[in-house]
Amino acid sequence: MTTSPKIGNFVKPDGWKTGKNLIESDGYKDSSFPGCEFRLPSTGGNLAVNIKITGRKRFFSHFFSKTSVYRRRVKIEFVGDGEPSTFSGGWWYYKIDNNLESTNDHNGEGDI
Repeated sequence: MTTSPKIGNFVKPDGWKTGKNLIESDGYKDSSFPGCEFRLPSTGGNLAVNIKITGRKRFFSHFFSKTSVYRRRVKIEFVGDGEPSTFSGGWWYYKIDNNLESTNDHNGEGDI
């Protein structure tokens, strides 16, 4: 089963102290802004991002987690508004229940 990031999933860009849960895009587009799949909260506001899976599934165990959590490497596009987009690597976290991949696994900010 192929799965992809969804609203509410936890994504941690490389270089960030902690990640955040993806939120819904507002759907806005114009001649200088091509739109985005998601918004990623940050201290400077909600950043427009697109997420592409680049790595294989890996098991991730967290001290506080009571479920099996997996992670995959992703390429994060921070969509430019009138300027070129910038890119970062990062991690996307999700869990698997009953042999089905579930991507709606994080209820709180920074909760892995």
